[in-house]
Amino acid sequence: MNLKFDHWREELIFTGNIVQDDDESVPQDEKERRFNRYVELLGSVTGAEGLETLVAVVDSLQAEQDYGAYQRTYNTLWCFPPNVAAEGLVTALPGLIQRRHDCAGNILAALGNATSGSSYGVLLAFRQALASTSQQARTAIMDFITREEHDGWLDGRRKGVIRPAAPQPT
Repeated sequence: MNLKFDHWREELIFTGNIVQDDDESVPQDEKERRFNRYVELLGSVTGAEGLETLVAVVDSLQAEQDYGAYQRTYNTLWCFPPNVAAEGLVTALPGLIQRRHDCAGNILAALGNATSGSSYGVLLAFRQALASTSQQARTAIMDFITREEHDGWLDGRRKGVIRPAAPQPT
C-alpha cells in the first residue's frame, strides 16, 4: 500500500467534488481554497505515474458545476501514454457514466475528435482496450456510446469512430 498515493488520491477526490455556489455550508474562502487545491493536484500529474493515477483523475469528476476546473482534468488525461490512458479510461468509464454521464460524454467526444498525434494513439489504444475488457465493462461503455451516437456527444462525424475495430471476444 502506498500511503503517499492514497493520501493524494483521497485529497484529489475530496477537492474534485467542487463545492457548488449555492452550498452555504462551506465559507467562500474555503470553496476557493479547495478549488485551487484541486487544480494544483492535477498540475502535479506528469503522466508517468501510471494507471492508478489516471483512474483517480477520472474518479475526481463528480460535481455538476465545475467552474472550469474539469477542463484541466480532461487535459490531464491526455498526458499519459496512449496505452495507459486507454486502459485507465476503460477501467474508469463505467463508474463515470453512472456518476457524471456528461463528463463521460466529454471524454469520449475528445476521443472521437482525435485525428493525429498522441490523441490518435489514445483512440487506437482505447479501441483495443475496449475490445479486450470484461464483457460487463464493454457493455456499459458500448451502451453509452450507442446512446450518445444518437443526438448526443458522439452524434455526427464522431459516430462509429470509437467502436472497437477488432472483433470482440466471446
